[in-house]
Amino acid sequence: MDRTQPGLMNNQPPPADAQALWRHFSETYFSLRFGLAVLAFAFPAFLYFWGRFVHDLPLQPSMSAYFFAARASAETGAAQCAEFPMRTFFVGGLCAIAAGLHLYKGLTRRENTLLNTAAICALLVAVYPERITGKALSGDDRVMQLVKDCPAVLDWAGRQPDLPIHFAAAAALFVLLGIVAWQCACHSLSYLPAEQKHKEPMFRRAYRVLAVLMFLGPATGFVLAALLDRGGSVVFFVEMAGIWTFGAYWALKTWELSLSKLEKDPGVAVRNAAPDSPAPR
Repeated sequence: MDRTQPGLMNNQPPPADAQALWRHFSETYFSLRFGLAVLAFAFPAFLYFWGRFVHDLPLQPSMSAYFFAARASAETGAAQCAEFPMRTFFVGGLCAIAAGLHLYKGLTRRENTLLNTAAICALLVAVYPERITGKALSGDDRVMQLVKDCPAVLDWAGRQPDLPIHFAAAAALFVLLGIVAWQCACHSLSYLPAEQKHKEPMFRRAYRVLAVLMFLGPATGFVLAALLDRGGSVVFFVEMAGIWTFGAYWALKTWELSLSKLEKDPGVAVRNAAPDSPAPR
């Protein structure tokens, strides 16, 4: 096989050219953003469809509830109570998002600090599950059925921390990402080329809208969780909208940076940002 031909097993490095090498390594940033967007859009859908059609689990009242979603049945017995089949996907998805947020380096130190802090929050959401309160044990049909099917959950519930770490970390995660979208996302817009400058106001408005939606998500979820019947699934869809907003941010940022060529051709991007840059021919 000709080694110069492209292919999955091609072991030929990029050409010994600075621009080609820069484009090659810049693909890491594209992959991180693309991966974060895909994870965000796929996460809630995967939780529902895999749980429903593989493990016969009904739609849970929230995404957090998938941590201990299980049911005993005549077909499976109490096996789900031992493995909690969706827990791996719930924790794994959040850990993957946390890793992506940490590995992605923001354009400013503030953005980088906010993303790293958001990554810590995502990890806390993963490792500190939703608390099962005494009120839920006596008044939530889903939780009471869970305890009936899986009695060991009751002992686990008694050993939870008193602080609502899960909800606090989830709220902080969206607030931090909202700050990134509001304060930091527009810094790269100055690198748009002249023929794309007309899109700058659109990007600014879109980042502001996404920031507001990420700010509103935790508050809306908290209010609905407090006011609505816990047996419903409204909170799940509010959380889904929030994480899809997160995915939309990364998709939008990927599109913007592809227009400015800030990653693949920074020399051109810097010239675009210069106040006296000549008009393109």
